[in-house]
Amino acid sequence: MRTSSPWVVLGHRRSSSLNGLSSGNGRRPPLPPSYLAFHQLFSSSNSGEGEDEEREENDEDGSLVDKVKAFFADAENRKDTTLFAVSFLVSLGIRAFIVEPRYIPSLSMYPTFLVGDQLAVEKVTKTYKNYERGDVVVFNPTRGYQEYVSQDPYITDKSKINEALIKRIIAKEGDVVEVKDGLLYINGAAQDEKYIAEGPAYVWGPSRVPDGMYMVLGDNRNHSLDSHIWGFLPKENIIGKAICKYWPPWRLGLVEGPFQQAS
Repeated sequence: MRTSSPWVVLGHRRSSSLNGLSSGNGRRPPLPPSYLAFHQLFSSSNSGEGEDEEREENDEDGSLVDKVKAFFADAENRKDTTLFAVSFLVSLGIRAFIVEPRYIPSLSMYPTFLVGDQLAVEKVTKTYKNYERGDVVVFNPTRGYQEYVSQDPYITDKSKINEALIKRIIAKEGDVVEVKDGLLYINGAAQDEKYIAEGPAYVWGPSRVPDGMYMVLGDNRNHSLDSHIWGFLPKENIIGKAICKYWPPWRLGLVEGPFQQAS
């Protein structure tokens, strides 16, 4: 479609206006058809663009709400969402209060655990009874542990100072503990620890475990940062008890313990 140039239109309008005034009739001459067509074309075009932009903004604002409404309007979707929400909340509750997964990052508990082993830690036992000798527990680091790690120049990685630890309880409150001649003595009796990597090559004690405390050692006795270095473990630091290994599959099994008195 060919449209008139605005300059032509304005010129035409000006010419007609002058001619009319010179005629002396006192009335404004009518606008030419070309001007009316030009004005309608551009005014309607601009108006349409504004309406389209406004409509697009409204569509964008309402699209998410409309999709959510449409989703929940379907009974099957509501059922699936409810099932997911309930399952998610139940899993959080189980992890927080009943059992949680843990993995082994070091060889301090070798040969009971290898690096990368994954295990289940139950949290119910501590609510109704005390732990026993031989139980393997996961616990939050003590202040003594954190102070030792922060001051030891040979431990260069300080980033894991607040991470949970795993050790074996070898004595509880009131027990007298001594380590000598490659053996562990509890209340004067040597213990038969069949699950340790090797006998301890250090001497420690004798010392009595204070009330509300445990003594914990790693099964890899000579390569474990444990109670014989940083002190006793408060009961309240314990997260839970390791009950089984579940990954990798060929390592599946219960956690060994408790130890027996040597003959």
